Amino acid sequence: MNEMEYVEWYSTHLLERYEQDGEEYVFNDLSLTNDVGAESNAKKLGIEKERFIKELTYRYNNVAPKLNYNALWKLSLYLYQYLYLFPVALTKIREADEYMRLLTFVDKYGIDKIQFVGSKDGKNKTVSIENDELIAKILKYLVSEHDSIMSEEKTKHYDVDINRLIPSKEYEKESTLDWAFIQELTLFFKSYLGVDELSPSIKIVIMTILIVFKKEEFVRKERKTDKDIDSLDTLNMKYARIVSDAKRDRIIKDLHSHAIGILNGEPMPFTILTHPESVRIRLEYEEMIKKYRKKN
Repeated sequence: MNEMEYVEWYSTHLLERYEQDGEEYVFNDLSLTNDVGAESNAKKLGIEKERFIKELTYRYNNVAPKLNYNALWKLSLYLYQYLYLFPVALTKIREADEYMRLLTFVDKYGIDKIQFVGSKDGKNKTVSIENDELIAKILKYLVSEHDSIMSEEKTKHYDVDINRLIPSKEYEKESTLDWAFIQELTLFFKSYLGVDELSPSIKIVIMTILIVFKKEEFVRKERKTDKDIDSLDTLNMKYARIVSDAKRDRIIKDLHSHAIGILNGEPMPFTILTHPESVRIRLEYEEMIKKYRKKN
């Protein structure tokens, strides 16, 4: 059986295209993955094909439709490389972000003093302003600059810090990547099998793949009968919980933007993760604006 069968299907039917300035970019063409590098990375991380095949065989072997386990290994391996190991760039805090953070802070706490900090020869020097009239004038000036600082151009995009390229796996929100892994496998099976809803058996296959690649142990709730079925029930419930958490936003889905996923004219292999602090600042600012709109 063709071990690249599923990768070829994914790369034919599920490509994610983005157009910018008249150019079309493709971000998830798995067929371009370096196979030797992907296998080497799996070995370094202790992800074993033998365990992959063994666990799938144990849980799915007598279920229809039949699956090509070698092809599923390649697809899972390439998706793992794409989602967890390709570099992403973290973004900087922009002028607009700093401004939003300031206004949100003033709204929450008020201001007793303003402090300026400078540094010379490694030593910090500070000047504090505590006069109410002067503080009011500074804040009045900052508010008067609102339109120039909060322009659409400055708030729409994020500055990319090219000095902060990291494997996405090292990013603090790895649960988001787990959800993305499940989502990509779900999209593949729906497309390949031509169904709108996956069977419990296929969901168990997806959770088995995730657990093997995460090098976690399977949870088996033992009872007097149907021990294996109980284990499968556990996997099915895990799948449902992760999908449910994502829908309810309990899994923090960082703001991904293909508009900033292009670096020096080339698409990043994975969408760029925005600066987590920047995400928090913008969400808090939006909540503050909503509050004032309700009042008025």
